[in-house]
Amino acid sequence: MREARLKLITPLSLHLLLLLGTCTKAKVFPVPNKEGPDYWNHLGWSDLQDALATATSHNWNIAKNVVLFLGDGMGIVVSTAARVYKEQKRQGNSGEEGYLAWERFPHTSLMKTYTLDQQIPDSAATATAFFSGIKANQYTLGVDNTVFRNDCMASLNPTTWQPSIMDWAQKAGKHTGFVTTTRLTHATPAALYAHSPNRDWECDAKLGRFGHGCRDIAKQLVEDAPGRDVKVMLGGGKFPFGASTGIADKKNCLRVDNRNLTHEWLIQKRAHGHKTEYVQNTQQLLTVDTSKTDHLIGLFSDSHMDYEIDRNRGPSGQPSLANMTSVAIKMLSKSRKKGFFLMVEGGRIDHAMHITEPLRAFEEILAFEDAITTALSMLDLSETLVIVTADHSHVMTINGYVKRGNDILGVSDKPSEIDNMPFTTLMFTNGLGYDYYWNGTKVTRPDVREKSTTKHGYKPLSAVPMLYETHSGEDVAAYAIGPMSHLFHRMHEQSYIAHVMGFAACVGPYKKNCARPEHSIP
Repeated sequence: MREARLKLITPLSLHLLLLLGTCTKAKVFPVPNKEGPDYWNHLGWSDLQDALATATSHNWNIAKNVVLFLGDGMGIVVSTAARVYKEQKRQGNSGEEGYLAWERFPHTSLMKTYTLDQQIPDSAATATAFFSGIKANQYTLGVDNTVFRNDCMASLNPTTWQPSIMDWAQKAGKHTGFVTTTRLTHATPAALYAHSPNRDWECDAKLGRFGHGCRDIAKQLVEDAPGRDVKVMLGGGKFPFGASTGIADKKNCLRVDNRNLTHEWLIQKRAHGHKTEYVQNTQQLLTVDTSKTDHLIGLFSDSHMDYEIDRNRGPSGQPSLANMTSVAIKMLSKSRKKGFFLMVEGGRIDHAMHITEPLRAFEEILAFEDAITTALSMLDLSETLVIVTADHSHVMTINGYVKRGNDILGVSDKPSEIDNMPFTTLMFTNGLGYDYYWNGTKVTRPDVREKSTTKHGYKPLSAVPMLYETHSGEDVAAYAIGPMSHLFHRMHEQSYIAHVMGFAACVGPYKKNCARPEHSIP
């Protein structure tokens, strides 16, 4: 298949030397000097040949495997800036002409992210949409339109529960797994297996008065289908499982029932004769004999895993997203006949954007890309549908009229005509970076030339002060390759993603309704 031969640039090592220091001038990266008419005409012709070949070589096979990569918060603006950052930092190019690995996939579409009750979405309702195929209300997981936030009583009605692609896959005999850099019980992965009116109910201590009678998300993962039948789950979040001996604060989700759900999970699996492993660092993960392991759980932190920029890369530290993805695929690939479903989330992209630190977010995206290129090197794309998408975006903007090749984390080369002050290329409409002040005459802002805008920890200016930057309501992109990837072809509702996965793999609502058109049969 042409798609199976797709050539991708393998990224270099992610070990970047982030220099600490004071005010420094942002670098200007070189612009290619061979971009005359011949260059653009040849590029246009080459892209046209790719498009013509793609139009006549759609892969109509049934997808034995489905892999969904979710960049949490990785909207179009965020992706664009990360693409430039990647080329500038890894290749030393001007950046605008580069690509992220998934941007070379043959099929792309846009997704509308609104929820049933909110114009701007959260990650619980969006995950319910792309995993279960239905739009839901804000903050809810795996339940239908009749359940609203905190409505425990309504969520206890099984008729409101919406099965996910994980449930569909398991009922079709496929192996399933998920990988995330957040807690295993966080919003995106929780939508695969939980039914809850509040995404925050990750442990019993968080149920409060509204959750009386409901079951927390960690307990649902360990005790209920489809969570209890997952073959591999890797990420953070020992606290909600009662598996940590660390010191917690009020922000952490702790168990008050004194249960260690990880221990109970191990006992349960072994009681049924399954060979089970629990790993807590990189060395333990990479030495797992996947050929002899039936179930694998990895909890590498008490809460979320560390940001990539802070991660301990030693054997006793936390594994990379690429490490976890590789092991997960090895675990699931043992299902040679029925295939598998895998979800991989770059979850801390979102968190970095919420604290308005683009550099952190970009490093998370590059780690996410490493995981994707690792997976592509291990998968047969003639029988595996791979989708890369986001749940929502953020309120960062790329602004001004800077020259090409200007550092994406740098400063405009033209000042404002109002206050004669420069500004950064990346800014936020709201967030922590609000830094206006009264100078005795007028409201003004700091001179960014006196700041180290390209350094770790810098927060670009925000227009509206907020303790936590918000999501945005813009559309997100979905990129696809493999069987039935051509079904991503225009603007869609975000819930459409689940329907493509179900139809491509002939599972769930499409297990008896996935006939291919006659013209697609060789």
